Amino acid sequence: MLLVARRIRFGSVINLCRGGAVLRPYKCGRLSMANEKLSFIRGPLKLLGLSDEAIDKVLDFISDLLFEKEETTSSIEYPYHQVDEFVSAAELNFFFNLKSIVGDSAQLFSKVKLSDLFYAKTGDSRKNRSYTNKIDRKHVDFLLCDPKTLKPILGIELDDKSHQRTDRQERDDFVNHVFEAAKLPLMHISVQRNYSQSELKSKLSIYLSGEKISKEQPERVEESSLRCPKCGSEMVLRTAKRGDNQGGKFWGCSKYPECRGIVSIEAN
Repeated sequence: MLLVARRIRFGSVINLCRGGAVLRPYKCGRLSMANEKLSFIRGPLKLLGLSDEAIDKVLDFISDLLFEKEETTSSIEYPYHQVDEFVSAAELNFFFNLKSIVGDSAQLFSKVKLSDLFYAKTGDSRKNRSYTNKIDRKHVDFLLCDPKTLKPILGIELDDKSHQRTDRQERDDFVNHVFEAAKLPLMHISVQRNYSQSELKSKLSIYLSGEKISKEQPERVEESSLRCPKCGSEMVLRTAKRGDNQGGKFWGCSKYPECRGIVSIEAN
């Protein structure tokens, strides 16, 4: 304390409130309150030969140090910034192509967290947390939902060259199994500069038209020598369960759900 006082006496301390740096009014008020609490040291400082002005500087200096420490420890920082691109150029291009095909038959969402779609149920809370953590930071690129209920219909992953990496392939395999376990279809589509509207519509038609076949109760009427255009497996005559085509017949791949190839009766 004596050392500080002597330094102030020789003008080495900046006056913080009186004639020196301009402080916010509420801060100066806090300093004044602190000065009152420190008034007990005025006597010893006077004995050192300090003037009233010098003593005020000492009290201001000490009060400011105490106040700054309190302000720093109690302050909360929010160092957040908006990302430049919410979606990549490739994702944006595909989004508009997909939106033009989907129209009003489904609601389209992008970058949906898996933890918003799925939950873990094992009977053990610790295991539940562990399984939840595995999907917590993962998302699906696009999600088609029922236009009235917003119930998820189909997940879509847009695969660029990064999906050829080993770590991405492991991630994709995990996500595929999550969707399969939860019985929500997932489709992978390779990134392209220009997309064929007819090809995309053909791939999505089984979901957009309501022709999706129940995995638990597939209706098989008869088999045929017709081969799947996608995998070459035998085709099976099925009946649409719902949608505008409900009750209608179509040829579906016998490897469903691993393969979702379909052929209309008219095309046969």
